Amino acid sequence: ADFFAMGLDLSKKTDVIFFAVNIPCKLFPDLCQRLSMAKEGCRLFTYHRLDSIWWSQEQCPFHQVEVNVPDTDTFSTSWSPQGYRFYVYVCDRSRPPQIKADGRNETFSEWQAMWDEASKSYFYHNQENEVSQWELPRSIGCWQAHWSEEETAWFFTHVPSGHSQWEAPKCMADLGWSWAYGTPAAMAA
Repeated sequence: ADFFAMGLDLSKKTDVIFFAVNIPCKLFPDLCQRLSMAKEGCRLFTYHRLDSIWWSQEQCPFHQVEVNVPDTDTFSTSWSPQGYRFYVYVCDRSRPPQIKADGRNETFSEWQAMWDEASKSYFYHNQENEVSQWELPRSIGCWQAHWSEEETAWFFTHVPSGHSQWEAPKCMADLGWSWAYGTPAAMAA
């Protein structure tokens, strides 16, 4: 079922939203737009940290519940019996927005660097599509890495806005793109 068509359309009337699923980053703007219409006082239990996915110009009415702020606040699941970090928020428009709209979010990454003991090197695992690869990803979140022959350097483009910059955004720098400035394209692959 499409939870954008049946489920999130009820956010204006709902007291509690359990959104314990991982969705592709391309859907974050639509998700945030739907959540921005939540009923006052609504509680949200989510897999995603809102400050890392709020890719919308809509103001975020949600505030993280104080007891949920420590990283040690985890919830046991069938796939993570030791506990997984979920996030709990309350919709409170009487308070100034805590989560700022960020159409060019630089922190979200669907990729995770994983150490392979046998080869003594990292590989990269995409948590959205479960694909793994040895090459440093060139597309992370809404950002892409491009090689400039003229400048003999990498530059980075935010796809939805068309914004380009020479400095690697945090989501790409955290995986290793910070070293790639001036590294020939063939060497980064």
